[in-house]
Amino acid sequence: MNTIIATHKLKNLKFEIINDEYVVSLIDKEGYEIIKGYGVSIIEAIQ
Repeated sequence: MNTIIATHKLKNLKFEIINDEYVVSLIDKEGYEIIKGYGVSIIEAIQ
């Protein structure tokens, strides 16, 4: 089953592409990046 996620509901995640690599950052309540994931796809970066 494919599900589309509304990215505006993911307010604690920041998505970027840096040097042809996906980067997903977890943001805390104060706005600090507390952990980052990297990958060749968004899913890989989240994992």
